[in-house]
Amino acid sequence: MPNKRLLSLLSTLVVLLAVVAMVYLPSDKYAAVGSLFGAVSSLLAVIWFSASLFYQSVQLREQRQQFSEEFKQLRENARRSALAMAKDILQEAEKEALKSNPSVGSIDDLPRIYLLRPELKTVLESRDPVEVQEAVQVWIKKESPAISIMAGIKAAAETYFQAIGQSNIDYSKETDEFVFIYGPLLWKLPYFQRYATVASILGELMVRVQPGRKAAFLASMVALLKTSPEGWVKKDKILEDVEKHRKAGSPLPAIAEDL
Repeated sequence: MPNKRLLSLLSTLVVLLAVVAMVYLPSDKYAAVGSLFGAVSSLLAVIWFSASLFYQSVQLREQRQQFSEEFKQLRENARRSALAMAKDILQEAEKEALKSNPSVGSIDDLPRIYLLRPELKTVLESRDPVEVQEAVQVWIKKESPAISIMAGIKAAAETYFQAIGQSNIDYSKETDEFVFIYGPLLWKLPYFQRYATVASILGELMVRVQPGRKAAFLASMVALLKTSPEGWVKKDKILEDVEKHRKAGSPLPAIAEDL
């Protein structure tokens, strides 16, 4: 690679050649001295200008490489920090999940518990508001831990994806759909690995029974309306929810059919 010393030597050589040419130039050619100086000056200008461009390109390349390395380091630091935050979020979500239903000994039991939900049939088919409310309470005990752990996974995933600049992520998706769709991007990562099996099963189950879950929530609201004193619950809002449910083509719980 050329350096400043080489350029100086090259410039000196050009000047020496010009001097030698002048010394040995015949006397009748002295008129050409001015032209010779002009040519030498132009050549030197070209040499130094070319050298300047070359050095600038080298400096820019080195700067780009340095910035690239610094960016990679910053991104890696951000990734590690995001994973550390995700770890805390996931651990807190696991605590909340187990706390919401003390009968659950481990989150590994959640898929099995979530599958066994005969009370959901009662919630959707009974017209007795008291019976519906009792079944809803049992249903919520099984639903709450799953919701807690899935919400924690989504929150941790959002923290990680945003830190690394992951593109094409739709954060507006509901929790179960979000984990079901983007989970495969997470399960090999530290801290997320622990929840891979549980969350994969729960995500698919919750997405598949989503219409029934929404209908169960609607049934609980209608049961509350029918067991509450007049004016304590906004009937028009519940009627609006029933109509939306009907238009969406989702199954309407039996208790809401006479509204």
